[in-house]
Amino acid sequence: MLVPLVWQDNYVKIDKDLKTITDRLSETGSHVEEVTITTSALESVVVGHVLEQEKHPDADRLKVLKIDIGREKPATIITAAKNTKKGDYLFVITSGTTMDNGDYIGDHDFFGINSQGMLTSYAELGYPDNVIPKEFRDGVIILNEEYKAGTPVSEVLKSNAPVIEYEITPNRPDCLSIIGMARETAASFGEKITMPSIDFKESNEDISDYFNGVSIESDKCDKFTARLVRNVTIGKSPQWLQNYLILAGMRPINNIVDITNFVMLETGQPLHAYDLDKLTDKKLIVRNAKDGEVLKTLDGEERKLDPSMLVIADGKNAIGLAGVMGGFDTEVTVETKNIVLEAANFSGASIRETSKKIGLRSEASNRFEKGLPLEMADFASRRAMKLISDLGIGEIVGGYIEEGKENSNEKTVDLRISRLNSLTGVEFSKEEAIKNLELLEFEVEDIDEDTIRAKVPFFRTDIDIEADLIEEVVRLYGMGKIEPKPLHSSLQRGIRSDARLLRDDLKKALAGQKFSELTTYSFISPREFDRMGLGEDSYLREYIKLENPLGEDFSVMRTTQISNMLDVISKNINRGQKDLKLFELGKTFEKTTSNLPNENDTLTMGLYGSYNFYDLKDIFEISMVKVGFGGFTYKTQKENPIFHAGRCADIYYGEEFIGTMGEISYQIRDEYSIKKGCLILEINLSKIRDQRIKNKKYQELPKYPAITRDYSFVTDRNVESSFIEDTIINNGGELVKNIELFDIYTGDQIAKNKKSISYKVEYRDNDKTLKEEDIKEIEENILADLEKSGIVLRS
Repeated sequence: MLVPLVWQDNYVKIDKDLKTITDRLSETGSHVEEVTITTSALESVVVGHVLEQEKHPDADRLKVLKIDIGREKPATIITAAKNTKKGDYLFVITSGTTMDNGDYIGDHDFFGINSQGMLTSYAELGYPDNVIPKEFRDGVIILNEEYKAGTPVSEVLKSNAPVIEYEITPNRPDCLSIIGMARETAASFGEKITMPSIDFKESNEDISDYFNGVSIESDKCDKFTARLVRNVTIGKSPQWLQNYLILAGMRPINNIVDITNFVMLETGQPLHAYDLDKLTDKKLIVRNAKDGEVLKTLDGEERKLDPSMLVIADGKNAIGLAGVMGGFDTEVTVETKNIVLEAANFSGASIRETSKKIGLRSEASNRFEKGLPLEMADFASRRAMKLISDLGIGEIVGGYIEEGKENSNEKTVDLRISRLNSLTGVEFSKEEAIKNLELLEFEVEDIDEDTIRAKVPFFRTDIDIEADLIEEVVRLYGMGKIEPKPLHSSLQRGIRSDARLLRDDLKKALAGQKFSELTTYSFISPREFDRMGLGEDSYLREYIKLENPLGEDFSVMRTTQISNMLDVISKNINRGQKDLKLFELGKTFEKTTSNLPNENDTLTMGLYGSYNFYDLKDIFEISMVKVGFGGFTYKTQKENPIFHAGRCADIYYGEEFIGTMGEISYQIRDEYSIKKGCLILEINLSKIRDQRIKNKKYQELPKYPAITRDYSFVTDRNVESSFIEDTIINNGGELVKNIELFDIYTGDQIAKNKKSISYKVEYRDNDKTLKEEDIKEIEENILADLEKSGIVLRS
């Protein structure tokens, strides 16, 4: 942001030298990139008034000018410039002048006539090409106002005025304006700014007599203000206005366009003027562009648009690319007589997207894309009318049209003085904090001994939380004044959390059983829930959508890791792997009624190869016992579409459901291109983490031998193994030390609706050697209880 001090002085005058100003502004957070001065005083480059102009008698391309330069005698100047004439006011580099670049200008003989200096152009004075008015690119400067002959160039062009370039961070769009930086400068030196006048005189006519209004047909426009000026005289701007624009890095064009650019630089609010007589139906429509619609912009380029872009249209066609650049067909020209002035508030995201798509960034788009307050539109519109009125350019028609929202929502933020002091290490008083905030135009209310409440000015869109206010107080105090101090804290020994310790132990336990660990993205595609066959009412579909995803494939936060596991298994199979033992310890995300989701620690295990349901169950239980969990129970699950109906079980720990395991169904296997059996287990570790047994108790090896019995039972196919195991334990009590299911058989030797299920049961007494008669009664009771449920020993 280029800020000419001569312009800023209109709002706040700081009686300090340039270095003091730049040092203080850098200290308060406005980083100064560079200070430039176009020329030095150059008192010998002066205004000249052309008294006579004749052709050189011996050179067709040269002219001889007699110019009043404020001395006793006129100076004779020989020039080849094509744009001079008698009566012009221009600049003369008088003989004997040394320019800032070191060039010396003296008398020079041109075919027998002595030239006492030379005329000058903007380029010769050091101005960059991008700010030089087009009519003066190839000629000398011709002033459009009368000045006293002999006036130094620096007094007319303000060419020796310092211009400070600031680096503006994206969160401070209010500083992309002269007024914004004047506020910062004033606050840094304990002053207040004077706002420019917006009072102007309107005619007795009404805007509705000439203009048919504004229609907003897109949610990408929050506000649109239109005012009308009749009988406009298009011409050059006064020199002071041109000077300000040039110093701030913009090229003067004509008085109306210059005023819109001046107000944009002054307030930060872009404006645009339309030639009213070129508008079909005399109205403006804010809408999304039509697919394939073409607009010729002010730079002469034809641009193909799409519906993501916002345009300004009349009753027939698009006439401007909203917030980026106006249209060629409705631009203000010397023939323009009536104008409609736009001051609007557009969606920053939309403007940025449009700018990127068409490869065009403008001063307007740079401001819109960072977000502007709604209130600034009307202020900037009134300010432009004030300048048009003061310069006598046209008649301002009474009234205006405003559509959209009125004002921004009022915002207040509380600041605790104790918090301010604890974070900064500085003992700020409440009065100091209030003073600094009031200098920045916050309205401050004293709440209690420790708290103040600040009403945020409408132009400070970056202030939301207490930390923002703390930053404001501290930066005016001066970051460089804060003394480095040691941190005050009670020493604590860094330890791993219980959740981290559990994950680490589980990784070791699973790695010990030849499992490989996966780490996959927490973001997945919503299509994965369809691939897993989940119904619309499945709780797993209660996912959280990302506001700004990398793409459709990473647009929601996962509620299960099963789809990630299936993807990895499928990719490994495609690369020739035939035996896979995989696990992932990651996060799944569950919606809550608060702003943040639950992040559940989740264990997912996957087997592929020569494995069955019971292999996965045994590996899981062995691993969980190693880390301090035991006593899991299982219930048949036939309704889960991910798993095979006959080979799936829900897992419980105590009475709480914690997960599911089983063989993946044929349909889901096909969806993931898995050709044979695949087993997956997933549990929510967060539900059982606090029930982990951390202190293990070790027992000495048993002194007495065990008695081992093998039982094969014939039972209905729908009877669960846990029922038989519970019956054995209930009857055997403490003598039952271990139960191992080692075979399940269905075949020719068993009835079609039956199965044979075999166990190895170990009996042992810790105090004596068991005898056959010690377990005979237990076995009889087990068989009797089972027989009541139709479960008998296989003969």
